[in-house]
Amino acid sequence: MKEKFPFKAPELVVTKDMCDINGHMNVAYYLKIFDEYSRPIFEEIGFNSQSSFSIFALEDSLRYLKEFLLGDTVFPRFRIVNVNSKLIHIVGVLINKNGELSSISETIVAHVDMDSRRTLDMPDEFYCKVKTIKEAHDRTGAINFDLRLKIKSA
Repeated sequence: MKEKFPFKAPELVVTKDMCDINGHMNVAYYLKIFDEYSRPIFEEIGFNSQSSFSIFALEDSLRYLKEFLLGDTVFPRFRIVNVNSKLIHIVGVLINKNGELSSISETIVAHVDMDSRRTLDMPDEFYCKVKTIKEAHDRTGAINFDLRLKIKSA
């Protein structure tokens, strides 16, 4: 599973503060991990505070498959599964120490001009870079679970 998600974020350990009354990681921390640990992939693409464009999340889907308990190690991984001139569909997974899929996150983000705060087409060079990354991610093999979110391909 890990090899199909080539962007490897740093692993983390579930702390007491992350656990709820049921003794497992609270759902809020799943979203927090997916959000915070996916930022470097977008920075690698070129989205950063120095730029006049950014991304805004439009839609998310989270699935919880196996729980994380206090002291468990979480391995976040990401991959771009689709892109068009305005949108990027990224999938993140949280893998447990046994290599099992524990959670799936899908997010659709829009390319936004920060001056007008409106969605617009990515500049050609930037769009080509995102497509190249997506194609590299595709070469790692097909994902073996259904995706719930979709965007129109370019």
